Amino acid sequence: MITESPSPRSRRALLNAALGAGVATIAAALGRPLPAKAADGDPVVVGGTYTASSVTRFDTGATGAIALWGYSTSQAGVYGQSTSGNGVIGESSSGTGVAGNTTSGIGVVGFSPSGIGVYGISQTNTGVQGFSGAFGAQPGGAAPAKTGVHGYAAQDANARGVHGQTTAGRGVYGQATSGYGVRGYATSGTAGYFATARATTGFALHAVGRVRLDKSAGLATIISGAKSVVVTPGINLVPVSAVVATLQGDAGGTTTVHRVAVNATTNTFTIYLTANSTAHVQVAWIVLG
Repeated sequence: MITESPSPRSRRALLNAALGAGVATIAAALGRPLPAKAADGDPVVVGGTYTASSVTRFDTGATGAIALWGYSTSQAGVYGQSTSGNGVIGESSSGTGVAGNTTSGIGVVGFSPSGIGVYGISQTNTGVQGFSGAFGAQPGGAAPAKTGVHGYAAQDANARGVHGQTTAGRGVYGQATSGYGVRGYATSGTAGYFATARATTGFALHAVGRVRLDKSAGLATIISGAKSVVVTPGINLVPVSAVVATLQGDAGGTTTVHRVAVNATTNTFTIYLTANSTAHVQVAWIVLG
């Protein structure tokens, strides 16, 4: 029987083998996994670092279970990093693409030293939606369409859908090219509420430019020979509603506005002059309270 002896290894090969073994030993001692060039189809071992040439996908569509679960007591459960793209992308056909949940901390945090911390975009629906209340008690139905940011809170009368705060700047700032910078709407309550903590020196409302009051301000005409006019503003009046009326023309002689009588039952008020007007004259009015 012929026995083949192994070919002798060169001195350089022996040194390279020893050096590689030493590096592996040091890396293992430091707790750093060695990067491995894994071929597609190779198994992934826990604690390893791998370089793949294609996408690795976990599919649990048949069972509906969680595809990938990351857990850590003090660090990130799942960490995604990209040089110029997206570190983490979440996508869903009808559910939530990315969800953050916490018992007492912050569900989702976005941070950027110079860019955008959190950015939401939607082609036809809401870019960013925030909800305050019991988990799982989100309002039914979709958020308002074509909305950049939507905040919803329904705990009690002190709940706030959106709250803005600043020490010296603007708590909430709205800007529009041709529409409304800020708009408030209420079904039965107050659409816009303005208050100041410094009641004696601050301003509850400061407007630069014309102020438009629909249905709570307008013009009424007292015809020639008449002494009064009944106005239906189109809003609900109460016994304490205050109406300010001013003549916009000459009613003749010393004739001026005498008084205003509010009828909260019919939601109308009557403007009276001190005498019959000698010509058609307009009266400007504003309803307060």
